[in-house]
Amino acid sequence: MLPWYSEDTPDQWGFTGNPLGFGFTDEGMGLFLDGYYGAPPNLRWGILLPHFEGKFQTSTTRNAAMVPHQGFVKAYMHNGYLTSLKEVVHFYNTRDVYRHHVLSGHCPKGTIEKVTCWPEAEDPNNENTTIGKLGLTSEEEDDIVVFLKTLVDGFKP
Repeated sequence: MLPWYSEDTPDQWGFTGNPLGFGFTDEGMGLFLDGYYGAPPNLRWGILLPHFEGKFQTSTTRNAAMVPHQGFVKAYMHNGYLTSLKEVVHFYNTRDVYRHHVLSGHCPKGTIEKVTCWPEAEDPNNENTTIGKLGLTSEEEDDIVVFLKTLVDGFKP
């Protein structure tokens, strides 16, 4: 589970990172444009909110499998919900097959989170409906993961 959703109580200095806890909805650029983090730099940008609510900048797949050291767990997606390339590929393959109205960690009995149970989109206004039911086998998912691991540029941190 992403720690951000559990940061709903004050720390030792009285700071509460996420007062809404599990009630928080990540609206991506919308949070910036509606002033969630303070007033936006240009108040005229507010008219853009309906077009950008729930949108996120997508990272490249280059170096997607690179980690700083062995054993490092990398977080994927805009909220860090997935922690392996296999989970990412499986999500895009089965998201619409195993969609449930649940919070993280509370899948229906007989299902497995991130395998046969996916939470609904946080913001349905920006949901991509062109993928999510690809019909790939587990082996085909593995083949895509192997391919993604080849997309490296040679950079060494």
